[in-house]
Amino acid sequence: MANSKSNSKTSKKYRKVEKKKSKPFLQFKLGVLFFLILLSFSAIFGLYMLSATSDPDYWEREILNSQQNQSAGSTEKSASKNKKSVINPVPASDRAEEQRMSECAFIGDVSSLTAYYDTKTSLVFTDNVAGMSESRIKSISRNIADAKAVYLWYDLPDDQEKTLTALRNLTAGIQEQKASMPIYILTALPKNDLELSQQTDDWNTALFALADEIGLHYVDISTLLKTNEGLLAITYQDNEILYKNIGETILTHIAD
Repeated sequence: MANSKSNSKTSKKYRKVEKKKSKPFLQFKLGVLFFLILLSFSAIFGLYMLSATSDPDYWEREILNSQQNQSAGSTEKSASKNKKSVINPVPASDRAEEQRMSECAFIGDVSSLTAYYDTKTSLVFTDNVAGMSESRIKSISRNIADAKAVYLWYDLPDDQEKTLTALRNLTAGIQEQKASMPIYILTALPKNDLELSQQTDDWNTALFALADEIGLHYVDISTLLKTNEGLLAITYQDNEILYKNIGETILTHIAD
């Protein structure tokens, strides 16, 4: 009996020791985890607010960046939604009636061209696209909504990237007003200087890529005007011959 009692006491002591040994040194508590997360968030937020309040232009800059991002996103969505399937350069077609020139809108370096054709003053705009404001784009887009098509024509710019971005914005503005509007982009003319002509070729290549990217009709008016060296041929240094030839190219390359 004494042995039995002794064994029982020993067994109880052993179980107590086992329980003490198996108990973890640190116990996981969900509340502590939440507290640490909250503490980290509060520290980060505090640093953010400290940065904002120490810079007087911080909020103005943040609002401006947000507006610019929204505007860029809206422009990209609009251009993507309205992109048309096109074949570029526009292949030769049956010649349209000359009356078409008065039914289409012309935007850009177009004053010399339109002087040789019966165009509508209300459909001709000579604005520099790189300096065109959003309100101006909307105004032009409303005014040309009833045109048969739109022709964009810009010579070699000082800042190609800025001009390409501006052309995207102008195109998006026109398509937002009228999604089905056919938009043509004309190549810049070759120059009498070899270096400038090479730069113009590079600009025309960039215009070709833009036309394919956003669904514009690309009309190559420059290739037939060049010599083998890439310069403007002597024949077309007479303005009347030059612009009459350009008009004929426009009327014989219709894709809408």
